[in-house]
Amino acid sequence: MKKFLAIILAVCLVMTVFSACGKNIDEPVQTGSVNSGDVTAPPAPDDPASVSTQSTLPPSGDEWNGYDIGFVADNGIKYIWDQLGDELKADVAVVMNAIRNVELSCNLPYGVPIEQSNDFCSFIYNMCMDYTYIGTSFNCRDSDNDGYFDIIVIPYNFEIIMTQEDAWRITDELNAAVDAIVADMPQGTEYEQIMYLHNALVFGTDYGENCTNPFTAYGALVEHMSTCQGYADAMHLLLDRAGYETVFAVGHGNSDAFTHKWNYVHLSDGNWYALDPTWADPEEKNDKYYVNYDYFLISDEVLLQDHLEKFESIYYSTPTATSMDMCYHVQEGYYVTSYEEAYASAEEQVRKCAENGSRYIYLRISDEDLYTEIHHKLLVTEYGGELSGIIKEVVEETGADFSGRWSTYRAHKDGKGPLCIMVTLRYNSDEE
Repeated sequence: MKKFLAIILAVCLVMTVFSACGKNIDEPVQTGSVNSGDVTAPPAPDDPASVSTQSTLPPSGDEWNGYDIGFVADNGIKYIWDQLGDELKADVAVVMNAIRNVELSCNLPYGVPIEQSNDFCSFIYNMCMDYTYIGTSFNCRDSDNDGYFDIIVIPYNFEIIMTQEDAWRITDELNAAVDAIVADMPQGTEYEQIMYLHNALVFGTDYGENCTNPFTAYGALVEHMSTCQGYADAMHLLLDRAGYETVFAVGHGNSDAFTHKWNYVHLSDGNWYALDPTWADPEEKNDKYYVNYDYFLISDEVLLQDHLEKFESIYYSTPTATSMDMCYHVQEGYYVTSYEEAYASAEEQVRKCAENGSRYIYLRISDEDLYTEIHHKLLVTEYGGELSGIIKEVVEETGADFSGRWSTYRAHKDGKGPLCIMVTLRYNSDEE
């Protein structure tokens, strides 16, 4: 099957799709339009061996109203699919099957209002967690000038595919990577299982764009480098393949210039929980103990303290996370409601560090006034810095190699962010 880049470039007028991580949402939409009677599909390739606009992929066996809906399971989007109306389902099915089969274009059975072109294409793009060969520029056309676009020319990422076989090969590579992680998931509690999946992703991926497909789960799990969209899509696939109900959210992270993507998971206690694996990614990958768990299984109220905005789709409703019961600090006993609890937790954690060679102390605090008190009393020297006394006592009792120095990471700043403190202990060997 020969290359088809020239064919796509010849027929595509660019429409920017505002995907997560790195696309400015204020850029104008450019939409192509054709009149009734004009060409309603891309011209056929000169070489019949080139990519066809007809499917050659076997049907999945899952059907809705005569449409193959294998793409729902492929991408783990049942939560979204179940909320769509019948006409929208038909349009989505046609587009997603065209992408699944690496077709050049498709004709929508019902059509979408022209003013929704950006919303619809972003919606499609963000659902393609498993189809990581999709590009970011769609061309939408209104064939009969009725105000509804009914033709979409589909873009592909030509840095990683040039044929259908390429597309299916990288999908197989991604699914193999997902399956390998899920196969090793422990038979423990939901918290333990999701922690395992989360850490496998975080420790196996570096944040960046220095790979062929950095905005995708393929980048995260196969090339081991991605941006937030890759982290979120990979987390989504891992949770889905492990049997969890999950869905993504898109919004603004710490900047309104770029979009951001994160995850929700539904647990057996009946609650949805938010998690943001991108913001958990440690800089020191050689230390197995170091992960920022401030965004692991938390509520929307906490998440949105420093995530600027959560977008609501016009096509489906994202869940609202209301519970903190399964968050890391609660489950590990690091959530404190008094200074006495904070002191006792810090002391216990320092002793564990002396035993196992770790160096991190985590605290999540119940309210802002207590946060200030704990920070001042426990950590700031002029207020007593009682952590120094704890470290000294543990060194005297155990002979631990702590230097007595430490650094702190405080997520809460200027009234924003989770009420968390992470202390990094230093060893004498660090000073050498």
